[in-house]
Amino acid sequence: MEPTPAANTDLLQRKPVIAGGRWLSVEIGPDDAPMLQAFYDANPFYSEMAQGRAWRPGAALEELTDRPPADWPQGPSRHWAVLERASGRWLAYVAFVEDLLAEHVWHGAFFLVATAEHGSGFAADLYDAWESHARRHGARWLRLGVMTTNARGLAFWRRRGYVEVRQRDQVLEGEWKHRMSVQVKPVGDATLAEYLEKVPRDREA
Repeated sequence: MEPTPAANTDLLQRKPVIAGGRWLSVEIGPDDAPMLQAFYDANPFYSEMAQGRAWRPGAALEELTDRPPADWPQGPSRHWAVLERASGRWLAYVAFVEDLLAEHVWHGAFFLVATAEHGSGFAADLYDAWESHARRHGARWLRLGVMTTNARGLAFWRRRGYVEVRQRDQVLEGEWKHRMSVQVKPVGDATLAEYLEKVPRDREA
């Protein structure tokens, strides 16, 4: 079930954070959980891969209210709906945390693109716009985690210039545990060696 056109039109009235030729992104929060849940339900591929089933009811609200552990250094958590300008159709959901674990480290928490857009080039366009936004706002390192069983995801992030710094076992995704590849991309004049000095938890044991 897709988010309703009327609700999407309301989102289109919000101030865009970033925009591409045919799309724009807007901030969303817990009150928007029903629309995100509808997007999840219409695009179950990630949940099926990570948890072996469709999204649970309430998964969107959990996502929009979840935060990294309180004892981790961190800045704001951001949540974006990415919408087609003309129709308001949801194209993607993006979540990230600024200054996670160390200053100038932006962590990509979730990058979910509608199944219909796979192979269209949209995901790369959106990612490039997000990276430019992160750079403009002070990011020097971009960080994320990818399930090692997610071959398509691993290939996508490799093409974007990310490199693995370590792997973590027994990471819970819903009810299943996975091995995760922790990946980092230095930007500008930043280096991977500097990152590992700032974030010792990501040094390979």
